[in-house]
Amino acid sequence: MTVVAVGYLADAVAVAAGAAAYPDRVREALNTSEVDPRAFDALKPLASVLPYVAALITAVAALVLLGIAASVRAGHFAGRIIAWIAIGLSLMCSFCGLGQAGTPAFSGIFYVSAFSRDASGTHTFVQRLPAAYPPAYQYLSAGFALFAMLALIVVVVLLARPSANRFFRPVRQLAPPPATHYLADSAPATHYLADSAPAPAAGAARPIIGQISQLSVLVRQHQRGELTDEEFAAARQQLLGGP
Repeated sequence: MTVVAVGYLADAVAVAAGAAAYPDRVREALNTSEVDPRAFDALKPLASVLPYVAALITAVAALVLLGIAASVRAGHFAGRIIAWIAIGLSLMCSFCGLGQAGTPAFSGIFYVSAFSRDASGTHTFVQRLPAAYPPAYQYLSAGFALFAMLALIVVVVLLARPSANRFFRPVRQLAPPPATHYLADSAPATHYLADSAPAPAAGAARPIIGQISQLSVLVRQHQRGELTDEEFAAARQQLLGGP
């Protein structure tokens, strides 16, 4: 996510660097279309501000992604949830730009349009923002945007894996088990609880409810993937005092 965010910032800088020449490129493209060239007078204010808006939105997306990356690195569970939401929105914008402008870069979702009417009918001019930039920018931004999409998809998959639960919900150190009280002082001590254990003899003591409750918590954590087999076995042995 950090690498993708840095790429977004680089893309925002490139868009802002070409913003001054963008209106002239739009004018040139408009003059080669069938739309009345005078339509540029109404189009110029939008063409002058559009690259800066695109650069700002791309930069904000980069900063948000950096913040989420820091939160995930720190193991915050809320950061994990926000990462899924933010990455989903980013991928939606990328797919929209890919479908409309042929490039998954954020700049591909921005465009200018104009129309005019004459005796032959209505003429329309539509141009996506990357089309008015040099080919070098179009190729580089499209290449990085494709890499960013794949990288973010990998992030979503990794965050959804059961093994990620142990990172965002680390197992807390178990407190020493409380002293076991028995119904009869003369009964032999029972230090483990297992289905394969032999049934206690008549009058044998039973483990207290606290041990059973802690063992059930360990079992549920193991089933959810929050504990590996080794961690579960070690915690169970610490709790019950047996293999």
